[in-house]
Amino acid sequence: MQTKFTTSTNILRDSSRSLNYIPTPNSLRTVNQIANDFKKGLRSFNIIGSYGTGKSSFLWAFNQSLIGKKKYFNFNILNSPKVGFLNFVGEYKSITDVFIEHFEISSKRNVNENIFSEIYNLYYALGKKNPLLVIVIDEFGKFLEHASLNDPEKELYFIQQLAEFVNNPDYNILLITSVHQNFDAYSFSLTNSQKQEWTKVKGRFREITFNEPVEQLLYLASEHLKQSARPKNIDISIKKSISILKKSKAFPINQNYVSEVSSKLFPLDLVAANILTILLQKYGQNERSLFSFLESTDHTGIKRFDQKSNPFFNVSNVYDYLIFNFYHHINSRYNPDFTAWASIKNGIEKVEKMASNRVVDCLKVVKTIGLLNITASAGSEIDKNFLINYSEVCLGIREPDRVINELIKSNVITYRSYKNRFILSEGTDLDIPLALIEAGNKVSQISDISTRLNRHFEFPQILAKSHSYQRGTPRIFEFKISTIPIKDIPVDEIDGYINLIFSDTLSVANLIEESQNQEEAIIYALYLNSVTIKNQLFEIEKTIRVLDENDHDRAAVKELKQILLHQKNLLTHFILHNLYSKNDDLVWIYRGKVIEIESKKSLNKYLSKICDEVYTSTPVFKNELINRHKISSSAHTAKRNYFKALVDNWNKPELGFDKDKFPAEKTIYLTLLKENGIKLYSEDLNHKVKVSKNSSFYALWDYSNKFLQEAKISKRPLSEFVIPLSRRPFKLKQGFIDFWLASFFFIKRDDFALFGDTFIPYINEEVLELIVKYPNQYEVKAFDIDGVRLDIFNSYRIFLNQHSKEKIGNESFIETIKPFLTFYRGLPDYSKTTKRLKKETIAIRSAISSSKDPEKSFFEDFPMALGYNLETLQASKQNLKNYIIKLQDSIRELRTSYDNLLARFEDFILTEFIGEKLPFNVYKEKIQLRYKKLKRHLCLPHQKIFIQRLDSEIDDEKAWLSSIANALLGKPLGSISDEEEVLLYDRFKSMILELDSLTILSKEDIDEENEDVIGIQLSSFIDGINRSSIRMPKIKIQEVTRIEELIRLNLSKNRALNIAALAHILKDLLKK
Repeated sequence: MQTKFTTSTNILRDSSRSLNYIPTPNSLRTVNQIANDFKKGLRSFNIIGSYGTGKSSFLWAFNQSLIGKKKYFNFNILNSPKVGFLNFVGEYKSITDVFIEHFEISSKRNVNENIFSEIYNLYYALGKKNPLLVIVIDEFGKFLEHASLNDPEKELYFIQQLAEFVNNPDYNILLITSVHQNFDAYSFSLTNSQKQEWTKVKGRFREITFNEPVEQLLYLASEHLKQSARPKNIDISIKKSISILKKSKAFPINQNYVSEVSSKLFPLDLVAANILTILLQKYGQNERSLFSFLESTDHTGIKRFDQKSNPFFNVSNVYDYLIFNFYHHINSRYNPDFTAWASIKNGIEKVEKMASNRVVDCLKVVKTIGLLNITASAGSEIDKNFLINYSEVCLGIREPDRVINELIKSNVITYRSYKNRFILSEGTDLDIPLALIEAGNKVSQISDISTRLNRHFEFPQILAKSHSYQRGTPRIFEFKISTIPIKDIPVDEIDGYINLIFSDTLSVANLIEESQNQEEAIIYALYLNSVTIKNQLFEIEKTIRVLDENDHDRAAVKELKQILLHQKNLLTHFILHNLYSKNDDLVWIYRGKVIEIESKKSLNKYLSKICDEVYTSTPVFKNELINRHKISSSAHTAKRNYFKALVDNWNKPELGFDKDKFPAEKTIYLTLLKENGIKLYSEDLNHKVKVSKNSSFYALWDYSNKFLQEAKISKRPLSEFVIPLSRRPFKLKQGFIDFWLASFFFIKRDDFALFGDTFIPYINEEVLELIVKYPNQYEVKAFDIDGVRLDIFNSYRIFLNQHSKEKIGNESFIETIKPFLTFYRGLPDYSKTTKRLKKETIAIRSAISSSKDPEKSFFEDFPMALGYNLETLQASKQNLKNYIIKLQDSIRELRTSYDNLLARFEDFILTEFIGEKLPFNVYKEKIQLRYKKLKRHLCLPHQKIFIQRLDSEIDDEKAWLSSIANALLGKPLGSISDEEEVLLYDRFKSMILELDSLTILSKEDIDEENEDVIGIQLSSFIDGINRSSIRMPKIKIQEVTRIEELIRLNLSKNRALNIAALAHILKDLLKK
């Protein structure tokens, strides 16, 4: 029965269909690789192959073989496995949503965990005896395309979790995906950090290439064409065509294989066959397009080409077929070879305008040169001999030498000696070889190689693989070119340097001596003979000079850029060839010793050795999520969650994490703390947090503790903690440093005081975020509490009725300083500013108000305020006792300062206006009765406010007096200053005088036993009549008499003058 041709396979649609599948060597190799790697513990595989290579058919056959339906492959993953398949075909949507739909998951919470639970249930349902669950995702690239443009972090995290779930060697779960291009190609539109995440996820998969080689396609074509009719004597031409191909080195070929298939390929010649298969791989879909060509019936196809003028279906015929069948793709701007095809088209147009009778032959040559320039190997020889022989044998051209010369003369083709090939001319009048020769006279000879190399050459960074794998910290080396040995300190993501030295003066002996004392991770490579590199740099400079002088000539610029690219590639070859091969012109030196580097592998191995020697204190920390210089956005989320768990759940087992779930923050806790014996929670009351002695973190823990020990002397910024960690012997990655900084200082939070702009008493997750982000803005001061300091501290606690402590920490300091700060904050403003205190009390008040460091306050500021220091307090117990007594007295005086103000105000009222000591309720009532008959409607606004306060029903003495002061000064009594106290008394006197003058008195209103009342009435033509009353306690009579006597002594003998003078004085006094 004839086999029908199908264009594609769908693993879902065709799962129950019977297809005619033929295993190829490529598919057999892939199956064996999967089986062998599975036994080694690998579980996730990503098959990469171009369109049409049969990936879907392979996955279909893989399924059929495993379930035992049809044995296309013989392999043994497990012994008699119970197999289950979970098949998906990619589509442009979220891969997470596809899994959700498949398992019909309705819950929106913990979606990923629910998906993995469903997958595990499928696996568990297969039974306990050799279960094997195979998850197949064909067209996986469509999911990746969607992920790159829609929430890449979330989608990629799911893919990462899926791979990690499958990679558990305890389960027999196999994940196979297929894509059309490299995993990284789908990350084109992402940011650099997202691309790094992409690369990390890619590393979870074992990549397997699935492109059928050209030989396989040629074999398929030869099997299809082997029965074709052939003319007599064609075997001689076939042998010649084989010879032409071998000499040209245009394509890598297997001698035996070529001899076997060349005869079967007729009418295809070998050059045309190679070009055809290569371009079908690029523009078509491999076997699918190949069989379309073999079955083609159009006029350009192999069944209808002109065999009279073409001995073979040659390169010219291939061009015609491709143009006819792939015209849209070839002329698309997205075609990577668009420019080359445009050049062929331009060459054809030039030939068609030539006045020649050999136009057809010329066109064949132009098409052949054009396609060879697209497909032939870089080292191939497409010279005149090749063109002559190929034209004669395969193109059917007579006298091809004349045709080629005619094309050269017409500037259609040009020979480029640096490429060993003919190319299609772009239409420039510039004689490029001559221009380059002339430029040699304009460009100076190369003297400074290092500067020129840095300008034209860029080395890739190198990862020291062995050290990075063993320690978990990626160690990256950077190339540096110089004329003298560098002494740079590696910073940021760079951990070491490969210093390439180009110098005519530096000897090996000198470099050995200089490198002996180099402690950084720097390996030196001294080039002893740099003539070849100098000459190549000279050629590059000449080409750049010609480019600059002819930048208006587009065709010349294009050709010169190709020449420049070729020259730079040669420069790379010269440098790297010496670098990675045993060569007498290059000497490798490290720390005063000459070493041998014979290959990339040996160099990488030695770089790991350097890291082992230089970074001796680097702990083993295998957490690639955070052990890197810059962490990803998903890691930042994990960091916030980890900090929150650290702060909120430090007193819970496992930081409160669910034992059955493994979010990123839990992984951080496990790798950073738990694996190193750093246990925050314990039921043992005497538990002390420390690192395991066998932990690789011991050196880091010891360094961190020493930093705190040194911080007992004075404050130290956290940046001084961070900087040494970023250098040898640690050279930790910034992500690691951030997590360690936060973790260690939270663990030790009771052993130090933290300062930003001020003292920070409590550390929460926001504080941890800030100290990690801005370590230079925060300082720590470790507590140095022993001996007399402990005695002083406990004396403070006894003074505050708190229990004594044997060990003092941040919590104890906060507990002890807090009452002082609370006391000060509770004082009235008057008490915070008054100077009517002892100087010691003022000093202690200043010390409390300006307290920013509890330790400094307790052991320096407070004692100094009271005339003591640590030495005097240490001298005797009595001094310490006297100090605490003075502190108590000062605190007491400060606390009672406002009460003393109230007492003075009350005493002033009683003395000046009552005349005797009376209780508050009595003198208050007496003052109120004094103004019972006051004509309130005549009072001014400020007088009304004052009389309202006098008449207030407030029973509290302090509140009543304060309200009186407020009426007179516009502020509460507790807010006045020392100067305003004097003003208060003056205003009170004036107010009483004003109110007395407005009050009409009768004899019944006056207490004749305790007060004198004087009524005054002054009359003048200008001011009119001015009345006033003065009520004065009789206890003031003596003081009045004394003033009266002083006045009488100064009176004159003129009675009228005396009366006038006294009247003026009285008038002025009454106005005030």
